[in-house]
Amino acid sequence: MKADLPPCARILIEEFSKQGEQWNKESAAARLSELLDDNPGLCFCLELEGEIIGLLFCEKFSYVKGTYLWLSEFAITSEHQGEGHGLEALKFIDELAKKKGFNVLILAANEKEKAFSFYQKFGFEATNYRFMEKDV
Repeated sequence: MKADLPPCARILIEEFSKQGEQWNKESAAARLSELLDDNPGLCFCLELEGEIIGLLFCEKFSYVKGTYLWLSEFAITSEHQGEGHGLEALKFIDELAKKKGFNVLILAANEKEKAFSFYQKFGFEATNYRFMEKDV
């Protein structure tokens, strides 16, 4: 799996830069490596005919409703979006979450991006909570 980090980092950089996120090779590799190290069995690369076309890196945490599965980094390459791979990945992670006893799937999505409605169609609901950020 560690060998798959560079292509996954490339996808993270390419796809999230379109949303204004400023990842670079080092920050993307560090983020994915951290998720993989801290959450073995919850980080996945999506392959099509031997080529990595997406990633779904998750993390586990406990909160109000029990055990949550946070879909931390989820992306499909632009050239393979709209082909059903994202839906297949969400179905997979939904089933895995049920098998492992998670209570809630959670993710962050930009309501201005097309992925937002994709997640809603899958059953995710927007909450009143918003991320807030402050540089230190």
